[in-house]
Amino acid sequence: MTKSRLYQLGLGIIPFLLYSLVVTTQINLVPVDLGRHLRNGALLVQAKNFAVLKENLYSFTYSDFPFLNHHWGSGVAFYLIQKLAGFKGLSFFFTLLSLATLGLFFDVARKTSSLVRAVWVLILIIPVLVSRSEIRPEAFSAFFSGLFFWLLWHYHQQKIKPQWLFLLPILEVFWVNLHIYFFLGPVVIGGFLLSNLRQRRALGFLALILFLSGLACFLNPAGFKGALYPLNIFNGYSYPLFENQSVWFLDKVVQYPLNLYFKIVFALLILSWIYALIKRSNFAIYYLLFTIFFSYLGWTAVRNFALFALFALPIITANLQNLHFKNLGSEVKIFLSLSVPTLALFLLFILNPSYWITKIRPGLGLMANNAQAADFFKKNQLRGPIFNNYDNGGYLIYYLYPEKVFVDNRPEAYPSDFFQKTYIPMQEDNKKWQEEDQKYHFETIFFYRHDLTPWGQQFLVNRIGDGAWVPVYVDDWSIIFVKRTEKNKEIIKNFELPKGMFSISK
Repeated sequence: MTKSRLYQLGLGIIPFLLYSLVVTTQINLVPVDLGRHLRNGALLVQAKNFAVLKENLYSFTYSDFPFLNHHWGSGVAFYLIQKLAGFKGLSFFFTLLSLATLGLFFDVARKTSSLVRAVWVLILIIPVLVSRSEIRPEAFSAFFSGLFFWLLWHYHQQKIKPQWLFLLPILEVFWVNLHIYFFLGPVVIGGFLLSNLRQRRALGFLALILFLSGLACFLNPAGFKGALYPLNIFNGYSYPLFENQSVWFLDKVVQYPLNLYFKIVFALLILSWIYALIKRSNFAIYYLLFTIFFSYLGWTAVRNFALFALFALPIITANLQNLHFKNLGSEVKIFLSLSVPTLALFLLFILNPSYWITKIRPGLGLMANNAQAADFFKKNQLRGPIFNNYDNGGYLIYYLYPEKVFVDNRPEAYPSDFFQKTYIPMQEDNKKWQEEDQKYHFETIFFYRHDLTPWGQQFLVNRIGDGAWVPVYVDDWSIIFVKRTEKNKEIIKNFELPKGMFSISK
């Protein structure tokens, strides 16, 4: 291998190593959805209960509430991988999937322009790329978006035969059963279709692929309803999820570090378009369409930051393809190609070093003692009904099922007024709490301590000062209270905690 090839290989590998370092983190099951996805997969694979596809199976509050499980396939995939290779294998799979996704977009970026430009841009967008580093079904949507984009770009550049695009409707069948963002498949096809309006043959062929991919969206357990679910899912949402908030809203209420990084990448994207227009570069219509569409997704919901960054990578690189340093020697070019991304990475770090220090915790598998709270519940034969908060529902579903929870992190699985008229008020108001306690007869409170909502904080303050409830367990993530009854006399005697021994949210 020549020195030039070795240099290019090393230059290309460095940002991928950095990306994998941040993406590969240990799993904390307590505040995420993964536990519920694993339980979904277990029930479906073991064929014990297909109700998981259509009912709120895990909650005792609204057990029969109709519910569309739009990501059931992800649960099956995660469960099979975890069963085969454990949580470490699941972490490793997620890292490989993330790297493969990034590789698809990076490959188009370097072929559109150059390896050096692609690396420079990749370094700048890494903070936004790693904004969604938890194991979620949306990882499949990011991967399929990249695969659709990669195939369509190569077709557009006449680098692959048209027959390859018949893979897209087949992939769409998998996608529609893995994650609700399956609509991005037709969107990406549509972007390339609109770029070929003057080419009748290509237009007709892409229209056929778009039609077949649209039909594939109906091949899900809910059929027509499932295909249209992306348009309707927010109709029943009444709980303000952080990930669904816009950049403008979060700027007003909280200091969210990734908003700044997103704005930097967005500014770079706009500047690249200005440069391309000044240079009168030939640009593809689909790049302009994707800029508008994915920028809109990013600005309106922070959960879309990573998708925005993935598409920004090839677009920015393509817009800067005429940026040359013709009069520089090879040694100077090598120096610049190494020093510029290093400097950019350093500047990105000093913008918010505390964020990166907490973000970069490489590892595989579960965090140490992650199951400890659930083990305490089972070992000491604690009983339901359980009152839990929104965040740790998936954790309890994974470890305690068939014990049912009060709520879990699926707003669409509960009536639209449940959160506003029951869940939130009963945490803010002691009188409302007493009413719901008399209705459900709670025996245990199992709460995620890092719930920073005003009502969650108020609820914990109220319970700590409530003589009817006794804290018997606390760790880095969870706190457990039991009701002060004759039945719980023994466990209170053995495990009652001094009320001043812990803070609420730390």
